[in-house]
Amino acid sequence: MMLPSLAQAFKQHFLLGNIYSISSVMDQSNISEMFLHQFNAVTAENWHKPEKIAPAGFTRPGASDFNFESADTIVDWALENKLTLVGHVLVWHSQSPSWLNLSEPDKPLTRAEAKDNMEFYIKTVAEHFKNRGLLNAFHSWDVVNEAFVSEGGTWGGSLDDWNAGDWKTQMRENSPWYMAYANGCDLAAGEHPSDYIYDAFVFARRYFPHSILYYNDFNEEIPAKRNAIGQMVENLNERWANDFENNQDAISKGEVYAGRMLVEGIGMQSHYHLDQDPTNFDNVCPAIERFIATKALLSITELDITVGGQGTEQHPPTLKAPLDEDDLNRQAKIYAGLFGYYLKFADNIERVSIWGKVDNQSWRDWGHPLLFDKELNAKPAFYAILDVLEKSKK
Repeated sequence: MMLPSLAQAFKQHFLLGNIYSISSVMDQSNISEMFLHQFNAVTAENWHKPEKIAPAGFTRPGASDFNFESADTIVDWALENKLTLVGHVLVWHSQSPSWLNLSEPDKPLTRAEAKDNMEFYIKTVAEHFKNRGLLNAFHSWDVVNEAFVSEGGTWGGSLDDWNAGDWKTQMRENSPWYMAYANGCDLAAGEHPSDYIYDAFVFARRYFPHSILYYNDFNEEIPAKRNAIGQMVENLNERWANDFENNQDAISKGEVYAGRMLVEGIGMQSHYHLDQDPTNFDNVCPAIERFIATKALLSITELDITVGGQGTEQHPPTLKAPLDEDDLNRQAKIYAGLFGYYLKFADNIERVSIWGKVDNQSWRDWGHPLLFDKELNAKPAFYAILDVLEKSKK
């Protein structure tokens, strides 16, 4: 008996997405068939990241040296199956070739050199798809990924005061992008190492003019990080509104801006844990509310919920498959609670994407984090979120 389709069930509320791995994985055990029945949006797990497209090393390549074979496979599959395509990711400190922002190990390029390389990379990616007639295939792009420190740093005042702190103090300062933009930064002229984020969005808007542009991060529910992300999005959009050089709709300060925002979406990765270093799920709803206040769209971009340890030396896995009934039900309860929030704020949420199809293919397989087990059997969490949807109709 065929399971209900999540995509069909939630279609009046938001897109329901998942990740495409590589063809060999998708072809295993009818994974592709399950995906197309359950989901209507797709993100490339790894194959649209810079290191998978651009050559490695410290020497800037030519555009002809880029390899789009795997990237094209996913785009073509999405279009063939009429799925909403999400691009992930253009600018990130990880999984990116060194030449973008380093001249040699631990030696950053200058601000001007890194900015030029950033534009070259984004333009080259865009022109490849433009030459294929597919520039508009990407519904959205995760433009910048994980620019803030993991735990959010220290907010400079009451966590309930969204303006008490300064988001620029909470940057991931060991990011090669941050370090390069610090090299030659004129603080007296108003420059800051965090400007790489603004430039990334400007270039993404220039070369992917039809895509919705997202900032994406994890631990986004932590109050200090929530506040920093929200303030950053508001600040960058205010800067864009007054940017006569790059924005044709720019206005003078004090006027009312009616143009398109630069940072149009906030991606809440939502990699959560039930046990060791457990997530404080009471912080999720306030984070959603803060992000809605920015007037940006929201997407839940990489949802998974682990049970047991975290699979590291410090937090080894503590549970083996199959999970017992109690653990399955604990996980189901949290999935249900989260989807209750998503339905409550559905007018502001564009997409909910699960980060993986079956437990044993997850990047966190040790934590059994998904809606389906390794045999493609639906877990209690699958039925729990459908039950929340039915209850919301009453």
